[in-house]
Amino acid sequence: MRRFFPAACLALCALILSGCGLASGHDSGPTVEAVAVAVTEARTGTLTATSRASGQLSPIRSVYITAKVPGKVVAVHHEMGDAVQEGDLLAELDDKDLASQLAAAEAQYTQAKAQQAEAARQASRLEMLLEQGAVSRSQAEQIRTQLTLANAQVEAARAQLELATSSYEGARITAPADGVLAARLVEPGGMVGAGTPLFQLVDLSTVVVEAGVAEAAINAVRPGVTVSVTVPALNRTFTGEVESVSPQMDLQTRSYKMRVTLPNPDGVLKGGMFAEVIIPLTEQTGVLVPVNALVEGSSEPHVYVVKEGVAHRTPVTVIVRSDEQVLVEGLAAGDQVVVAGQNRLYDGAPVRLGGGPEP
Repeated sequence: MRRFFPAACLALCALILSGCGLASGHDSGPTVEAVAVAVTEARTGTLTATSRASGQLSPIRSVYITAKVPGKVVAVHHEMGDAVQEGDLLAELDDKDLASQLAAAEAQYTQAKAQQAEAARQASRLEMLLEQGAVSRSQAEQIRTQLTLANAQVEAARAQLELATSSYEGARITAPADGVLAARLVEPGGMVGAGTPLFQLVDLSTVVVEAGVAEAAINAVRPGVTVSVTVPALNRTFTGEVESVSPQMDLQTRSYKMRVTLPNPDGVLKGGMFAEVIIPLTEQTGVLVPVNALVEGSSEPHVYVVKEGVAHRTPVTVIVRSDEQVLVEGLAAGDQVVVAGQNRLYDGAPVRLGGGPEP
């Protein structure tokens, strides 16, 4: 048994030496791969602080066109969506009875005018007859009374004629202004009463946004201020003007009502569209970086600054934010900030330039 011990020791020594040889090799551990990033330079600039308010677009004018007289609808000349001009004929009612009433009123007025003319002729002779003693004072008074009565009858007949004329013309429903028919509420053959709505007319040449302004921004809003209005449905931004601002807060919304007007020459803005009003407040100067350089979430806002091929996590304070840029504290002009590839970075990570926009 003892004679085999040296051989075992030799084998064990060989194994130990083999392990030591492996440990003494040139392997220095795994290499950390540099993260591909895109960078941009922080710069000094000016950014305008803004406040946002949302609302819906509505026409500058919306009116219901109603029937002036009762009657049966005999014709409708326009459909919903038609553009009309002031005075355009929209619909007609049966006017046979109205035409008869007008003719009777015209005859009554003509008769009253004739009686007035005769009474006026008698009155013109009155002074001469009085001087000649041809009439007594009681007869003269009677002539004057007849003239007064004739004048009153003419005025009454004129009023009846004007009423009959208005009723007759009311059987023809016309557009009271330029605009677009937003609704047609009448059909041929239907019966309508005086005051029945027949059409809705809207003027979309200018549209209005009514939105609530936050208390912190109210002193920066006044009539005449130019604002930007974004309409998501069109993916476009328009220029509007503040028309009026309420001085009284709405206690339910804790905001002040603001009315903004927007020109709509091409008619793309429609009533009911959602709109966001961007109100300029104050301009501030500082260090600007693109919005996509900012990392936010559960941690404090920060950016990654690249120095000598290494990314450094740098906390920042956001002062002003716009859709494309942020003005921050915590950076210096000229710092190289990462704008793509941040999701793979950590403080001290090696980087290389060449990363594109985030997918």
